[in-house]
Formats: sequence, C-alpha cells, structure tokens
Amino acid sequence: MCGRYANFLTEQELVDAFAIAVLADDARLAPTFNMAPTQTGLVVRTRPDGRVAEPARWGLVPGWAKDPSIGSRLINARAETLAEKPSFRTAFAKRRCIVPANGYYEWQVADGVKTPQYISPADGSPLAFAGLTEVWRPSPDEPWLVTFAIVTTAARGAMREIHDREPVTLTPEDTDVWLDPESEQDDLFAAIDAPAPELTWHAVDKRVGNVRNNDPELIDPA
Repeated sequence: MCGRYANFLTEQELVDAFAIAVLADDARLAPTFNMAPTQTGLVVRTRPDGRVAEPARWGLVPGWAKDPSIGSRLINARAETLAEKPSFRTAFAKRRCIVPANGYYEWQVADGVKTPQYISPADGSPLAFAGLTEVWRPSPDEPWLVTFAIVTTAARGAMREIHDREPVTLTPEDTDVWLDPESEQDDLFAAIDAPAPELTWHAVDKRVGNVRNNDPELIDPA
C-alpha cells in the first residue's frame, strides 16, 4: 500500500518532469515531507489544452457516493481489480492521473518491530505514481470536490523485503500511456506491469508516523 509520501518538487521541476502545460492558480502548494490521506496534494491530468497540475484531496470519492467520508477508505486502488470494482472502474476508464512525488514511506516489520523506510528513485528523479481522480459534490449549486487514489500492485523484487504491496511507479514512457485518454485497457495494464524505475531506501525516524511532523529531516537516514 501507500499511505504517506513526500512531494517537495519545485514548480520548475514539476513542469519539466511532466511536460505540464497549465499550472492551476491554486496548485502552488507548500512542499510536504509527510503527505497523508485526506490532505490536499497535486495531481497531473490530461485536458484538451495539455497536461494540467491541480490540487486534489487524497482519498477517492466516487460520483455516486452519498457523502465524502468514503474517501478515507479509498486512498489506494488495487491494480488487480481496477476494471471491475465500482469505486474505481469509471475513473480507470476516464479519469486517470499521475501523482508526483519525490519518494514515499513504507513500514517494514522485522521481529515484531515496525521501522519506517523512505523509498525514492536511485537517480533522484521525480516519481510518477499511477493515480485515479474523481469529482463529487453534494448538490448542483455547490463546488466540486476533486479527489484521488494511488494505484498499487503486488511488490516485486527486493521491494518484497519491505511490504507485500507497492505503489505503481511509472517511467516517462508509461506515464504517457497512462495519461493518454485514448489508451486501450491492455496498454494500461502493460504500463502497470512494466518494470518500475530503480528505487533505493533507508530507515527514517519514527516521527513520520505523526502527521503533525512535516519537515525535511523526516527523509534523513535514522
């Protein structure tokens, strides 16, 4: 799964890495070293005028939901059931996004002890999580709530030493496939199953477990 991540990319790094054409006025968010569910982060989507970066709340709220509280239970979307699960299948077909990040946290359990690990690309490049977005509002005269979920898959290779699940991290080529509204379902699943960018990790301080802690020292080796 993926329950915490860091995004401290500068505006220029974001634009350069993901070929963003439009940066929404409200997308200039403060750097975060401890992004948690229900908080507002950035997503990148494709629109007719190009790729746009915009804010969205972490925790997907389907359009049919009666209230937004369901989002707290839908922070991740399992790749194995994307096309069938009612909560995700429409977003998978029509509203895919990427979630930019510098790295993410996972808690490794060894001998009954949980140790947070900070996981990031070996070459220091930005991460592109495969994501889904939805829009929801309680009534026609109220503003839209934009939400997102991060797609996860079974852990592969050395990542299995840390956890049995991992977020789907896309290469630049697979990012293009994921964001293309014309991509066929087979191509989307091929992008999910493709080799991920090389990752590295190290143990970090357990302070990351408290959402009130949000500082650069969280990603430092413990």
